[in-house]
Amino acid sequence: MDKGSELATAKNEGIEQGKKEGLIEGEKKGIEKGLIEGQKQIALNMKKQDLDDTFIAKCLSISVDELNKLINKMN
Repeated sequence: MDKGSELATAKNEGIEQGKKEGLIEGEKKGIEKGLIEGQKQIALNMKKQDLDDTFIAKCLSISVDELNKLINKMN
């Protein structure tokens, strides 16, 4: 194999590896965003039922401060 072919092969392998890593990272971020959006919706629904903030936070496994941040993002 000549030097040019080796470089082209290495470049293509690098591109493919970058694509794979990009897909994995994008999937992680998408899952994280989906979980946050789900928590927001649950928090909103629970607030509409006039449930206590401490109870809601415990149900979502977050602190009351984090709950308040979620709620403030919705407003």
